[in-house]
Amino acid sequence: MVDAEKAKQPKERKNKNSNLPDIDFKALIFGAAAYAFFPLVAYQYNLDILMVFAAIGPLYIGYTAKTELKSIILGIVGATPLLYLAFSGMLGSYGSGEMADIIMTVGILGLGALMGYFGGYLYRDRQRNKAKAGGIVVEDTPKKEKQFEDTGSVKKNVANLFLPKSRRKK
Repeated sequence: MVDAEKAKQPKERKNKNSNLPDIDFKALIFGAAAYAFFPLVAYQYNLDILMVFAAIGPLYIGYTAKTELKSIILGIVGATPLLYLAFSGMLGSYGSGEMADIIMTVGILGLGALMGYFGGYLYRDRQRNKAKAGGIVVEDTPKKEKQFEDTGSVKKNVANLFLPKSRRKK
């Protein structure tokens, strides 16, 4: 009887790779493709207005990442196809030199990181607004304020800023 009851219950599947972070790979692939596709088409057909839509890719990647650090890292990862297209010459020729390569790499990856962070920021802002509209109070992380006591001497005041409470001079 016990074995028959166990067979009726659905089996719980555990993720074998529990150490891996929760990454939305569909969003990463779509965002990276959009970030590379729009500049490629804009260059091939001389439609410069399409360059604006390239920002959709890293914004979407950052929005689905949901945390600051993950959105920045995934924004950089999502920018690598555009970097490949730029270095392969598919986005036009450029003067190959060590400094030009460094500037192009930092520029493309930096923009991917910035737009990824902004996408993550939009996600957090939307969650706060949804919580406020639902009547749930969302508090930001509390900031610790140092207790400052004025002793009358500048030297003692500066020293007291860095000492623990038990060792402060009065």
